[in-house]
Amino acid sequence: MPIVKHPYDARLHRKGTVGGLGGCSWHGREDCSEQPTSSYETPNGMMAACPRAELQIEALYGSPINRTQ
Repeated sequence: MPIVKHPYDARLHRKGTVGGLGGCSWHGREDCSEQPTSSYETPNGMMAACPRAELQIEALYGSPINRTQ
């Protein structure tokens, strides 16, 4: 299943989640203080990703389909 990459947008994430609250959901609030730059649709659901997480997600899932809106 290809993953889809969006510019980070808190509205793409469920309310109350790490991604919805402006944090990196790939690493979690406890392990990451960086701001997310992208939102990914993955087989595990929507993930907010900091720049470091972007590299890890794409290494795990492969090249994403990019969405600009």
